[in-house]
Amino acid sequence: MGALQALCTENDLFLVEDAAEAFGSWYDGKSVGGFGDFSTFSFFANKTITTGEGGMVTSKNIELVERAAYLKSQSVSSSREYWHDEVGFNFRMTNICAAIGLAQLERAAQILEKKRAINYWYVKYLDGTDLQFQREEVLATSSYWMVTVLAPSELLRDGLREHLKTHGVETRPMFFPAHRMPAFYSKASFPVAEQLSGKGMNLPSYPDLSEAEVEAICKLIRAFIDSADT
Repeated sequence: MGALQALCTENDLFLVEDAAEAFGSWYDGKSVGGFGDFSTFSFFANKTITTGEGGMVTSKNIELVERAAYLKSQSVSSSREYWHDEVGFNFRMTNICAAIGLAQLERAAQILEKKRAINYWYVKYLDGTDLQFQREEVLATSSYWMVTVLAPSELLRDGLREHLKTHGVETRPMFFPAHRMPAFYSKASFPVAEQLSGKGMNLPSYPDLSEAEVEAICKLIRAFIDSADT
């Protein structure tokens, strides 16, 4: 982030920080989302706190905040009724969705603490397996939005996902790299992204999970890995 900030300052550029899934994460003593001229957060249904859909844009510059608020409300004039000064957008959050978000914001610390505990339980009960967990880098504090593991191979990852599915446990693959999708297809090679996408998977991590449920999921995982080894 320091290098990006310096680059933007030197070239008079705005730094737009994508903090979509980083609510509750910290880096170098600062909340993620506090580095950019603009920062964006997602409150989709699977995020740490949710409004069902939608998100939030933040900035330390009041003029930028006012400009964004103006554009997201269809550029409605502040001095003339039903008059649009320029082309705007209907990106307004409903009051009902906002109320849901504010109610969860009051419990944010509790939710983040539980997410950290869930990650710890997975690490504890899967210790000794070949699954790799994400690690907190130096100066970083993770919000553990999802518990993501890396399998030794794509074949084992896919088999494990199918095994868990047959026992009623939902998992998700890691995101596909953008350069593999039709709209952004490129022949360029990004081996790290491709490896993570091919071998990575997300385990259940919603805040209501109990330690006993995590332990039960881990027993299913261990049973599959043991059978694959034999």
